[in-house]
Amino acid sequence: MATSDEIRNARRALGRRLAQLRKAAGHTQHGFAQLVQYGRSSVANTETGHQYPDQAFWARCDAVLQTGGALATEYDRIAGMGRRRHRMTATQEPTRILRQAMPIHSAPSTPEAGNRDVLWEHEDNIDARRLGLKSGTDDDARLAYLDNEIRQAIADNERLTPAILVARLRPLRAYVDQLMWGRQHPPQRARLYTAGAHLSGLLGALALDLRAYRVAHAYAAEAFDLADAAQQPDVQAWARATQSLVAFYSGDYHDALAYAQDGLRRAGTSPHRIRLAVNGQARALAHLGDRYGVDRTVESAFTMLSDYPADSTVSASLTLGPYCQARTAANAATAYLALGRTAGVTDHLTTAITAFDAAGLAGPRALSRLDLATTQLHADNPDPERAATLAVEALTLTAEQRFESVHQRARQFLTAAQPFAHPQLRHVADLLADRTQVGTTAPSALPSPP
Repeated sequence: MATSDEIRNARRALGRRLAQLRKAAGHTQHGFAQLVQYGRSSVANTETGHQYPDQAFWARCDAVLQTGGALATEYDRIAGMGRRRHRMTATQEPTRILRQAMPIHSAPSTPEAGNRDVLWEHEDNIDARRLGLKSGTDDDARLAYLDNEIRQAIADNERLTPAILVARLRPLRAYVDQLMWGRQHPPQRARLYTAGAHLSGLLGALALDLRAYRVAHAYAAEAFDLADAAQQPDVQAWARATQSLVAFYSGDYHDALAYAQDGLRRAGTSPHRIRLAVNGQARALAHLGDRYGVDRTVESAFTMLSDYPADSTVSASLTLGPYCQARTAANAATAYLALGRTAGVTDHLTTAITAFDAAGLAGPRALSRLDLATTQLHADNPDPERAATLAVEALTLTAEQRFESVHQRARQFLTAAQPFAHPQLRHVADLLADRTQVGTTAPSALPSPP
């Protein structure tokens, strides 16, 4: 019978073999992960022996690498070794327990009990096992620390520059990996995976702000993989919303729609339904030209919003709760503008700008002003001067943050402004060019933390 070390070594050898075959075929981990429809982190962890996926994974690898089923066959062989060891251990366990149990002479409490030996576990064994259940106190403290840091980072997003937040979050993400080597109780394990999902999702959104699109896709995919491993539908819905966001600003509108729709299926009654509907589904449908779909989705989002108490507080863009009135209105306006419709858009944007200005959120303030500027151009009596003034305000508000979402929206505004000849519009174009010069030479990866 194979020992546990032999089985472990065989699994690691299979992971190394996968890495060799993948490299020989010319695939990167990211590209290969997309081909087998698993996360890049799953591929990386499998190759290094830190993860051991099921037979379906290896079958997909065989199909992509055209190995003739070699990897799945080896997986089946190792799995058979494990099953045989498990059966042998199971047959030996009762004998081991009886040998370890201590005979205790129990005094007869009733005449019928008599004076006999009973094989009980020693009370020290029971106490040790009970104490093991309490050994997670330190893990609870670590998880509470992570939860607090994540909530603070979500609140700070759009207030601090992306680079500052990346430098703060990357060490936390590494800390989660370190804790994953521990032996937490199942509820703590689920919380740890949830923390990892939220951190990866945050880093994905920040990578998007920094125009690191491939990194953003990788982090967002990892966020969903972790949420899926945690078996937390609410976290899965949050991660899908983040994937939809990244796909949308990457111009992958079909993917943005697919992620949003899958998130809605997983969300159930989760508050993330509003964000998935109006930020994910409605905006993607608008760029795909589905007018009826946009109307239906926006109406659904506002209906869902009515399920929650009215609150003037502006929710975070990556909120763990429901979207607020202002964000729902702003995203609805963006969707309608993408369809070339302006009816009702000004009312939505007036609601949004008032709330965003009061909250002091530079990103939303800029985006809403750019949408309102575009509305000025599409009005029955266009006002290019007012539109240009709003666009300059938007770019000035985000001079330090340099959000990619703002730059994209500004480019869309300038496209709509092409029929108009006004000196202020030229100023907007020059200002945007100055702002994006750094981005054109920026590396595709994120900066290393200090």
